Amino acid sequence: MKKSLFVSLCFTLMSTSLNSYKVLAQTMPPILAKEDFSVKIKDQSVALGDSWIPDIACKIDVPMEGRFTGEVTFDGTNYKFFQHQRAGLEIFSSNLWWDKAERSVDDYIVSQITLTAEDFATPRGVHVGSTREEMNNAYGIGQVDNDSGEQWITYALGKKALSFEIKGGNVVKITMNYDNGSSE
Repeated sequence: MKKSLFVSLCFTLMSTSLNSYKVLAQTMPPILAKEDFSVKIKDQSVALGDSWIPDIACKIDVPMEGRFTGEVTFDGTNYKFFQHQRAGLEIFSSNLWWDKAERSVDDYIVSQITLTAEDFATPRGVHVGSTREEMNNAYGIGQVDNDSGEQWITYALGKKALSFEIKGGNVVKITMNYDNGSSE
């Protein structure tokens, strides 16, 4: 009788522990990885930090030479940014951190990717048109910011940010970029 009670008690404790773990696993946000800051365009993966080279620009059908958009300050240093775009896609290249990464001042990297068309999806399958629920299922709850009538939900990994603009319960824009610590 005592052995039966002991086994029953052990089973109850294990069952409770497993159910608690299941609830905890469902409420914990998925962990971001380097791959979350990339997009596949015409079978070509483009990620934050990739070298901006003619081969990539050609493969994704955007001009190599972009439009100069200005200088942005990161870590107390100004870096040059250029915009390259086609319908539904904007890529910003910059010489970001050239001085800290032992690159030439003229070596540019992908510094921002903005998606505004359903044709492109994140590695977790979220695209323009996805519901907020689909985005939450893929990434967790995220940091919500309401600014000037726009609602953005952001996820961060180090200095990288993945942001989704939400309107009417759906994703209308996706941006992957480096955070320079500015609120602008």
